[in-house]
Amino acid sequence: MLAAILLTFLAATDDAEVARLLREKGVKVTESKGIATSAEVGDCSKWTDEDFKQVARLSHLKSLSFGPGLADGHLPLLAGLAELESLQTNLALITDDGVKGLAGFKSLKIVKFFHPCKAFTGTGLSALKEMASLERLTVAGSLAFNDDGMAAVGTLTRLKEFRTWHAGQTLEGVKQLKGLTNLKNLTLGQRLAYKPPTTLADDTLEVLAELKSLETLQLEEARLKVESLALLKRLPELKKLTLEGIDLSEADLEKLRGELPQVDIKWTKPSDVYFKRINALFGERQ
Repeated sequence: MLAAILLTFLAATDDAEVARLLREKGVKVTESKGIATSAEVGDCSKWTDEDFKQVARLSHLKSLSFGPGLADGHLPLLAGLAELESLQTNLALITDDGVKGLAGFKSLKIVKFFHPCKAFTGTGLSALKEMASLERLTVAGSLAFNDDGMAAVGTLTRLKEFRTWHAGQTLEGVKQLKGLTNLKNLTLGQRLAYKPPTTLADDTLEVLAELKSLETLQLEEARLKVESLALLKRLPELKKLTLEGIDLSEADLEKLRGELPQVDIKWTKPSDVYFKRINALFGERQ
């Protein structure tokens, strides 16, 4: 018992010193009982290897996020984070080849890529298929993430949640999700483009209706017919449907609620920005 108390004290003392140094660099560190549990790093594009090694000294981190600058070579420097469960990146420079560096984080449950670089098409995600703990994945904000990347996502059969929007995949990419038989939650937004092909349209609903394990589904930025949305009645476990910025009349919304009486449906009409893309992809509403 005394040895355990001493180890906890020493860990807290070390964390306090490292946290102090990182806060001087603008890092937001959250602690619980003197132990650092999460860190939010902003722009790290000018960091040295030693700076990343300092983060790795916070060995009990559960959650870690990075702003611009995180690259392939930095992931091995963070390998000491054996308890890390959530990693979020924004404007990272991680490539398809570099993604395999994440496989060393054995406790990782959640990975989020926002605005990844052009060298990230998503194909490297297949290197994570043996990660037993990985359950939730987000890829958003890059046209480079394409149908090949979606095929790689389709190999991550342990996933329970997948979110993607403003990326480059088409209907063919969405079809790659059919093998995710453990998927409970899906967010699917529109392709990052102002001309076809689309990611989300009426024909996409035919595919989504085959994902029988879905419990919650969020669809974003499209013009969809109520007849197509009604296909979701084929999903036996569906409990919640969010229609975010979907061009749908209120009359059709009420029809949909009649078609899916057991589903909690939330709807918001498109913003001006969404309408611009919807009209470009689907044409002006007649």
